[in-house]
Amino acid sequence: MEKEKAASEEQIEQAVKDSKKKQKTNASNNQTADSSKKDNAQQKQPDKDNKQSEEKKIDFEDKFYRAEAEIQNMGRRFEKERANILKYEGQSLAKSILPALDNLQRALAIEADDENSKKIKKGVELTYKSLKNALVDNGISEIGEVGQTFDPMLHNAIQKTPISDPNKQKENTIAIVLQKGYKLHDRVLRPAMVSVYQD
Repeated sequence: MEKEKAASEEQIEQAVKDSKKKQKTNASNNQTADSSKKDNAQQKQPDKDNKQSEEKKIDFEDKFYRAEAEIQNMGRRFEKERANILKYEGQSLAKSILPALDNLQRALAIEADDENSKKIKKGVELTYKSLKNALVDNGISEIGEVGQTFDPMLHNAIQKTPISDPNKQKENTIAIVLQKGYKLHDRVLRPAMVSVYQD
């Protein structure tokens, strides 16, 4: 009986030792598993951070290039607008001078009979020429001449003239210039008022 008791006490002690060993092994295994999980998590975290920082970098680069392209486009638009402003800067002044030029042309159409009238006409002619030269120097030219083909972009047909000599007069050409037109470079300031040959 005492032998059985001793044997069972030894077995209990052995079982307790085995249990402690198992616990230590399990704890060790758990620690290893935990540390490997932590290591994996730590490895995944930098990968995730790297990926996010790479995406941010790409996003910033994209925004930078877009902003740079927009600045270049704005610069081109500004230069184009500036060139147009410089090209057509005399437009309003020219438009206000045109009626005076028309009046001088009408004055020159009147016949001068006496000496004083001839002197006045000469002065009007000089004034007309200097004004016309000033306009030409600033890129303003006349449009509408007899014999030119009628162009609705440049001419305003206000009447028709019947063709009397088909050899000299062609349909849709200008027969009479009633009021000269003017353009500044390629922009029409005022279309010419004309009469056009029609059958």
